[in-house]
Amino acid sequence: MHIYKGLLPLVYLQFVSFVCMKNAEFVIGAIAILSCMFFTIPLPAGIIPVYIDYCVFQKNEKENIIEVYYGLLDNQLKYYPKDKKWFVELNVELKFFINDTLWETYDWTVYHQRETLDTNKETQNLLVGQKNFPISKDSKVKFQFVCVDSQDETNRFQKVVEVENLDFSNRDASISDIQFAQFIELSDTSNILWQKEFLKGKYYIVPNPTLEVVGISPRLYIYFEYYLNPGLMNKQVKLEYRIFNTLQDEVLYNYKTSKVVASSQFSINGFALDALSSGTYFIEISLLDDHGKLLARSKKKKFYLFNAELPPEPIRRYTESELFEKSVFSSLDEQSLDLEFEKAKYIASDYEKNLYKELKTVEAKRRFLFQFWQKRNPDTSLIYNKAYDDFLQRINYANRFFSVGNQIPGWKTDRGRVLIQYGEPTSREYHPPEANKRSYEIWFYSELQGGAYFYFVDLYKIGNFVLVHSTAMNEPYNENWYTDFVTGTNTERIQKMMLNR
Repeated sequence: MHIYKGLLPLVYLQFVSFVCMKNAEFVIGAIAILSCMFFTIPLPAGIIPVYIDYCVFQKNEKENIIEVYYGLLDNQLKYYPKDKKWFVELNVELKFFINDTLWETYDWTVYHQRETLDTNKETQNLLVGQKNFPISKDSKVKFQFVCVDSQDETNRFQKVVEVENLDFSNRDASISDIQFAQFIELSDTSNILWQKEFLKGKYYIVPNPTLEVVGISPRLYIYFEYYLNPGLMNKQVKLEYRIFNTLQDEVLYNYKTSKVVASSQFSINGFALDALSSGTYFIEISLLDDHGKLLARSKKKKFYLFNAELPPEPIRRYTESELFEKSVFSSLDEQSLDLEFEKAKYIASDYEKNLYKELKTVEAKRRFLFQFWQKRNPDTSLIYNKAYDDFLQRINYANRFFSVGNQIPGWKTDRGRVLIQYGEPTSREYHPPEANKRSYEIWFYSELQGGAYFYFVDLYKIGNFVLVHSTAMNEPYNENWYTDFVTGTNTERIQKMMLNR
């Protein structure tokens, strides 16, 4: 394990603020971009609003690189007066865990000053930074980002992020994650001392962890890499760019061709989004050979577009019969329907559970599941069901990161159940195993029953974190959870608790 420390003051300039770094080899930089409008969701008091994003790129045949991006809006921070100015000072800690073991820790201080305190202005400064971390390709990786106000430790942000460590060993080609950028500029013409982690080749890629594109002439800037089989050397490949709306309708298409001159190449692009209405979108990149054969496809990446001159456009309304026919449930077989409801039991009422048991025909089950999700849909006249989409995202997340080998799918684990039932926690702490201590996690939901905690312990040290205590109603309660299960050696108590579940 390595621990790196540093100091990060933010120095204010006319139009752009940049970082003066000490011990620059190890610290994470930050910058502030002026006159950028960002839309934020109000958070409970005591929680610092922080944007987190990451991308995985290939480093070599055995290693990948994780780039972690963070951003803070300066006028949502808690400032303190000093020498007729206003200051904020934040202590930041970034921990990387490989295979659930703490691998490296970075901590540093970010400070920022303002001449006046005007938190009502529409334009805000986004302070952003980046940290790169190498990992082996077969590693299970997560990181924990903690940000604490140095003047008030109750004012904090904490988040654990599970990393999807991409496999770039595809026989023909593969594509990295897509990085969103606030802007991109050539390094040899830049007048700004950007953070060194922003430099990729000849370009500074200034990250945009908000995933938001804002303005009346909005442009989406992206950076990605693609990795090619040597057999494609000196041939032409085609890169196709597609943007989809929430209904997965293609709303923008673009492409370019490129000659293969190396086994690893990158691409930077800016897309004018003036014609698109405000809303949620996804971008996807495809790589094809010179005969049109698909070689690789990227993961879809979500972004949010806000254009004051183009509000969200009206979406076609459907009758209930039309919605049912277009729904996924209308064509599912009985086994698939039963599995769908098995997952949905976490959020179903006792009445709904009993009612489903009484259904005898496939058509009845199809209608039931359609109505089940229609009741939870914020707008029942739209083909897009946000409640069901959110549910599927939670299922997929749980299966990707909480599964216990091939034995237990993630949605059946305790962490999966809590995620599906209550959504993403406000904060999540991970504590790795130590001598005579099991690893455990603490999840906090600020909006659930006035604030509720969930405590999970890896009882059998196989990555299956079991809920051993919670302050939420109708959940397991045990004030002695730490001594019983984190440091406890009483296997009989553990077995008894598992039998009572």
